[in-house]
Amino acid sequence: MKSTHPKAELTTASSKSNTNKPKKGLTDPLDTSVQYLKGVGPKLAQVFASRGIESARDLLYFFPRKYEDRSKLSPLKDLAEGQTASVKLTAHQHFSRPLKNRFSKLFEVKAYDSENQWISLKWFRTFKGFETKFNPGSTFIATGILKRFGSVREMVHPEIQFDLDDDLHVGRIVPVYTEIDGIPTKTLRKILDTAITLYVDLLHEDLPNFLLKKHGLPKLPLAIQEVHFPSENYIKAGNDLFTDFRSPAHQRLIYEEFFKFEYHVLSRKIDSEKERGYSFDPATLNTSLSRHLQKLPFHLTAGQTNALKEIFQDLTQPHPMNRLLQGDVGAGKTAVALLAALSAMDQGYQVALMAPTEILAEQHFQNSLRVFGATTAVRLLVGKTSAADRRTLQAQLESGTPMLVIGTHALIEDPIQFQKLGLAIIDEQHRFGVEQRKKLRAKSVVQPHSLLMTATPIPRTLALTAYGDLSVSIIRERPPGRTPIRTYLAHVNEQAKMVEIIRNEIHAGRQAYFIFPLVNDSEDEAFKHLTSAVSAAEKLATEVFPEFKVGLLHGQLSSAEKASVMENFRKNEVQILVSTTVVEVGVDVPNATIMVIEHAERFGLSQLHQLRGRIGRGQHASTCFLKTNRPAFIPTPERLEVMCETEDGFKIAEADLELRGPGEFLGTRQSGALPFKIASLVRDQDWLLKARADVEAMLATDPLIQNPEHKPFKDYLSHQGKREGDHLKTS
Repeated sequence: MKSTHPKAELTTASSKSNTNKPKKGLTDPLDTSVQYLKGVGPKLAQVFASRGIESARDLLYFFPRKYEDRSKLSPLKDLAEGQTASVKLTAHQHFSRPLKNRFSKLFEVKAYDSENQWISLKWFRTFKGFETKFNPGSTFIATGILKRFGSVREMVHPEIQFDLDDDLHVGRIVPVYTEIDGIPTKTLRKILDTAITLYVDLLHEDLPNFLLKKHGLPKLPLAIQEVHFPSENYIKAGNDLFTDFRSPAHQRLIYEEFFKFEYHVLSRKIDSEKERGYSFDPATLNTSLSRHLQKLPFHLTAGQTNALKEIFQDLTQPHPMNRLLQGDVGAGKTAVALLAALSAMDQGYQVALMAPTEILAEQHFQNSLRVFGATTAVRLLVGKTSAADRRTLQAQLESGTPMLVIGTHALIEDPIQFQKLGLAIIDEQHRFGVEQRKKLRAKSVVQPHSLLMTATPIPRTLALTAYGDLSVSIIRERPPGRTPIRTYLAHVNEQAKMVEIIRNEIHAGRQAYFIFPLVNDSEDEAFKHLTSAVSAAEKLATEVFPEFKVGLLHGQLSSAEKASVMENFRKNEVQILVSTTVVEVGVDVPNATIMVIEHAERFGLSQLHQLRGRIGRGQHASTCFLKTNRPAFIPTPERLEVMCETEDGFKIAEADLELRGPGEFLGTRQSGALPFKIASLVRDQDWLLKARADVEAMLATDPLIQNPEHKPFKDYLSHQGKREGDHLKTS
């Protein structure tokens, strides 16, 4: 990356710079390019830029990922295998030998400690001149993980400290950073030490002082300095406080990240409440609901009733509703959404319900007709909808005819436009991107009310961040009549018994799903061992279950072929449905009571829970088999154990968040909305709640941020705060 600094053209190509003070002439010295820091230069600056580190400020906020206690040197005899330690050693001899790859070699040093205990140090890559530093008799400190190769102790790629008086890398709690290719760990530590010395005191305090006092937190410069290079105070107080990210310095930075994030989220929510929207008549809503409830073949659960109450309350407000309806698989979210849709239509509004797949859209369409009658104004718009039908539908929409249009992405394509879109419902909202949700809302002249639905229960801490600008309704209980699902691990030596259980169940009139990770067999070495849906369907039909009809469903089939396969399965003309994860969302066949997930360890916890949710939807007992080719004595992934222990989607969501982290949990469409450098939604839940409460209090008493005690935060909002707020798009 070419620097825009005025003196950049005069800088040599050397990887070093003699600069030792902030550059003058900049609006903010913290914006000084990293290339002007001692030890960097243009070449290393390009490496830093590849990781998003371009300025001195960026460096200060490049936090350690962990810490190592190197405050004490350990004798070799006291170390256990797998332990990380720092050891003072004396070199005895060194040598290099080529490896099988003629372009690489192994460099090895034999060394001993003060008690004549021996160790071998090995490197598979070194820098020029490294080998000359280990002359016999030279002393140094090696830090690494102790391993054993037979009876020989060894460390592979240990960090070496030759200057025994340099206390930056040993004799303290030492920060360990995410590796940046091309920048040695010790070099990175020195550069950060320089940056902190020059710039940390120039940092602006963004948080009100009274909040720091309230929580007993240090000022920003001290917090940044201590997080990078802990002082003696922390060694005396107990290292675990620091290594567990529980030090006051860490908590200060964690709190600040959450506070700023929650401000942007909650202020956006306040702004949305200022927008003009359609206001529904409450009396008419209640009358409509009473009439439509009589058509339902079941009674609503307490959770469904409460969710409808919250939705109707929002619909009567003069600003658009922005609500997330979450509930476990089979909790009855669709019934709630359809009741809200019909009640909106009774007031003369149009409603759109967007689903991620044609299978799910058609299922919603058929269910609404079956429950509420063919006279209900419901239309289907999917990819296969004919041009003539689209023109007819568009004419009805332009005329303002009240109706419910159920569809896929086709709803947000031109020329579809609503004359009076009162309610936009998005099912399985996590399957859609932010821009797609915006496009649906933009199909109306006036901002419609928005109801987002998800069958992936979201842990509270994640809901307060990723969806913090939404109101949340939760349906926790399952409708009456839903049977529990027994879940078992089926190891390679237990699968004959599993097949017999399935055969008996199908003979009793039930049906089964078999789920596979691939459509076709793969020649890729990483996937060669995986059974595909296509090959498995043939084997199941001809060898394993020849007496039953086997169907095949996957994403490469046309819409018509998918619909045909699903219809045959619904009618029980197909007893075994072999599929990929295309059935993950919304497919509803109450007679299916068996779910077999092949290569279960290949699926994520949330995905396993969604797949399992395709069964247990009727009156018969259901069983899920998590099939693995591992023998019983090999430990299975923790997520499979979680699946066997509970059906509770909220417990599973918490476990999933803990196992995978928020970015993976949300998927790529949402993870960009969580730019935390040091805060963890799993580890730091209490600080998230504290920050949110403090932001709510500030917005309630000083919405325009004019109070003098809030001035530091107002200054932040006037500068980098606006840029950060624009980046956080959570709805």
